[in-house]
Amino acid sequence: MKNKNKLIIVLVLIIILVVIFAFYKANVLKTSNQNTQLKEITIAEFGEVFLYAPLYIAQDKGFFNEEGLDVKIIPTGGDEKTFAALLSGDAQFGVADPTFVAISGEKGQPGKVISSILNGVPFWGVAKNKNISEITQPSELGNYSVATFPSPATAYVLQEKMFKDGGLKPNIKETAFGSLLASLESGRVDIALELEPNVSLAVKNGNKIVYSLSSYYPDFAMTGVTALPEYLKENPEVAQKVVSSIQKSLDYIRNNPEDSAKILVERFPDVNIDVAKNAIANMIKSNVFPVTTNISEEAWNSATELRKNIGDLKSDAPYSSYVITSEFLKK
Repeated sequence: MKNKNKLIIVLVLIIILVVIFAFYKANVLKTSNQNTQLKEITIAEFGEVFLYAPLYIAQDKGFFNEEGLDVKIIPTGGDEKTFAALLSGDAQFGVADPTFVAISGEKGQPGKVISSILNGVPFWGVAKNKNISEITQPSELGNYSVATFPSPATAYVLQEKMFKDGGLKPNIKETAFGSLLASLESGRVDIALELEPNVSLAVKNGNKIVYSLSSYYPDFAMTGVTALPEYLKENPEVAQKVVSSIQKSLDYIRNNPEDSAKILVERFPDVNIDVAKNAIANMIKSNVFPVTTNISEEAWNSATELRKNIGDLKSDAPYSSYVITSEFLKK
């Protein structure tokens, strides 16, 4: 009887210890989850395009999560609409043509650029005709016709400038997005000025690259991450986390191009894996994917000068007024 009572006491003590342990563990987990709760932010973009690979890999590889961010990406349908999403509060950050912060600034609503996504001009001239040789000088465009996105798109303006730099009358066929290669195949134009991965797709189908605009504009602020000054002032640590995530993504793309291609075809299933690999390699080689998130003053000036030339900007847009590098975000 005495042994039986001892056994009951031991069992009761064990049950009490188990309950205490379970309660302790639950509280530890609850505290841990509270401490690791991710900060929810929204990033607006023009639309889901292959070129924005650094943004998508930052999300799909978990780099945003590593920095403590839970990121939602929303499409807007235009660069100006992306900046409007920041003004309305629908998003905290935008991925678009960075010069729109200066264009908006002239209207009294300035923004800041905190990171580069694409640096250099990501357009390549693709030809079907085997008799068209590699073009190394603008004057070698001769009488060739070139399909580009409609004016005043960056592609159109830069292609027009290339013709004029060669002392030639621009021979440009304005073509809707997604129809450039069809124009090339039909013989409507001699050259299509295309983006990746369409360039690599064209090459896979027997066409060839005859020139790259990145050779003429190697340092050009093409796409960046923007935010409003008020938000950055109140949330500098969040902005730094976004920039750090993008930097991790840029490093990953350069160090793991094939794995990056595999990640992207999950998001873009219509893109063949070999085409994706070639597209990534081409953009790394051309430095379209920048080494660093910091936008250089030269890249900024090249982009804003173009906007001045076509009338989108009426005056100078000083680098120091609109661009913040990662070093200053950390302060």
